[in-house]
Amino acid sequence: MTTQEAPVESVEAEGRPDCWERFDAYRKEVYAHPDGGQGLLKIYDNYSENYNKDSVTLGYLGPANLAAVASEYVTDKGARILDAASGAGMVGEELKRRGFTCVDALDPSQDSIDYSKRHHSYTEHICDTLDEHQTKIKDDQYEAVVMCGAFGVPGHVTDICFPEIIRIIKPDGYFLFTVGDHVLEKWSDKMDAAIDALKQNGAWELIESRWVVYFTAYNERAKVVVLRINKK
Repeated sequence: MTTQEAPVESVEAEGRPDCWERFDAYRKEVYAHPDGGQGLLKIYDNYSENYNKDSVTLGYLGPANLAAVASEYVTDKGARILDAASGAGMVGEELKRRGFTCVDALDPSQDSIDYSKRHHSYTEHICDTLDEHQTKIKDDQYEAVVMCGAFGVPGHVTDICFPEIIRIIKPDGYFLFTVGDHVLEKWSDKMDAAIDALKQNGAWELIESRWVVYFTAYNERAKVVVLRINKK
């Protein structure tokens, strides 16, 4: 088994905010659980109280930039959207800020789900994983599914969930997800192959892959991948 390392620190020690060491330790713990499971969920449960404020302090712009791209494709503010791997709800907050009123959350960490209820960004809260199993969500429920900071991260979400994502999105709906540059180093070829296989099957089409600022504390960028569902 190959273990993917956490991104290298990139903020000079004298310029680090007080939360740096706490967040850096959390991030290294996450990357130390490449197989996911209860150990990883416990890390998220324990960090749910501090995640949002620490991320904002350290310049985590992935959620805001993903929400901005999503708003270009989904123009109906009442459209039903799923925030997949929603964590403590940062993407949901950004979508709410842009006027979206019908956003659901899905995440395997119950503590993170509970924390996200505080900012009232979500309509429904679903505690579940995204993998090869079928969730309780009915077919063709969402105009869009968005996912930030989960794809390709060890122990999180892989291409095995793509059929489930396609199942729950309406025809002509969108799947938008971020992939950090440090993740792309290991996942680029496999991700492209998985996307292309489903494209060849007529399940979706790749609309664009756009670079955005992702995490300023780590000098990271991310690609926002935009796919449109083609099923009839």
